[in-house]
Amino acid sequence: MTSMTETFRQALQTALANRETVSIRGTLVEILERDPSKGEISAASKAARRIAEAGGAVLISLLPEQAGADAYVPKGRECRRHASNYLTLNEKTIKDLPCRVEFATEKWDAIIDEGMRSTQQKIESDPSLSAFLPNWKAEPRAEWRARLMDEADSDS
Repeated sequence: MTSMTETFRQALQTALANRETVSIRGTLVEILERDPSKGEISAASKAARRIAEAGGAVLISLLPEQAGADAYVPKGRECRRHASNYLTLNEKTIKDLPCRVEFATEKWDAIIDEGMRSTQQKIESDPSLSAFLPNWKAEPRAEWRARLMDEADSDS
């Protein structure tokens, strides 16, 4: 018998084969034909992270208007302002919203770095954004990983 996490991993991979960006919760609702429980959401989130860890997609957090046609919009008031997790293969989404990436392997670093450089240029060329984010700097993913490793080593 397959585990719930494995079942959801297979469902998410099938969805990714048909669409570039898939909502984790939306996929659950489709296969369960009901709102998922907290345990099911947790299992699906683990499955999505495993897909991202394997380099099969990027785990990204998006607001409904950022996700486009495949957006998952939960029911209830104020829900349009809540981000949901998605798996995406869409390079444009990753480049346009690099700061929303939750998890990605080194395979995706060049695309994320390109998006970060573009974001840096947008901030520097806009006086309002520059004033609002005065110390924001794009950090290449390789340097970011190295810094995290150094911090982890110094904490040990």
